[in-house]
Amino acid sequence: MTVNRKRSRVAFLPIFLALVLIAVTVALGYRGWSFYLMSAEQRVEHPDFRTLRATGMLGNGYGWVAALLVIMNLSYLVRRRFGGFGSMRTWLDIHVFTGLTAATLVSYHSAFQLRTPVATLSAASLGVVVLTGLLGRFLYALAPTNSREALRDALDGVEQELPGLREILASALAEHPGPTLLPSSSLTRSLLSIPSWRRAGRVRREMIRLTVPPRRELTKPARRAIAELERAATIDARASGVSALLRSWRGLHRFFALLMLASVLLHAGVAWYYGYRWIFT
Repeated sequence: MTVNRKRSRVAFLPIFLALVLIAVTVALGYRGWSFYLMSAEQRVEHPDFRTLRATGMLGNGYGWVAALLVIMNLSYLVRRRFGGFGSMRTWLDIHVFTGLTAATLVSYHSAFQLRTPVATLSAASLGVVVLTGLLGRFLYALAPTNSREALRDALDGVEQELPGLREILASALAEHPGPTLLPSSSLTRSLLSIPSWRRAGRVRREMIRLTVPPRRELTKPARRAIAELERAATIDARASGVSALLRSWRGLHRFFALLMLASVLLHAGVAWYYGYRWIFT
């Protein structure tokens, strides 16, 4: 029961953060909808021009809060490097949330217009980081955990329903492994391995279907056990490739994140120098 409650809490956090992000986005849009729909020339006449423009009380505030979130966002890298409190999954969820929220605030801070090279550089770098981060989160979801153990359990499940097939299936699966990539594999090499581990997964599924009796002759529990084996065999075939791809992609994301931090600090420094200091004036 304790384990189930723990899993529920872990699953609840990303849903809660997603709802908060949606609420923030909708609230900010509702606050200045009529202003953001206007052209740059028309906005000067809008009652909220001095408030919602990039240098206004709210507009400028959005930028400073976004800068703070960017700095908080990079604490995930510190946690990953040196360890600390909380699970990595929780830190990753917060990392994604702060990144997306910062990007949302930057959009409203700029009032959806980029007028200076520094602002354009900051927005572009943040956009690249968000995009690479979302793709990395997708790869993280694909990355298998304990794929070998899951495959053994699936083989045991088939043996329980169809005695005598375990060794045959295990031997056949061993003849069709996925690609083996070193932890130091480059991003290019990892990307080029995608067709091979996808092909290995497909071959494994076809091999299982040819080895076991026809589906119509199987009991319902046996069909479930075979479906679980096909899933576990596919995950095991792509384990090395996905893990290597995730590692190399994470390095690329980290590189862009550091560039983004530099551009955000430059943007904030320029704004501070010219007197746009929000409530710190």
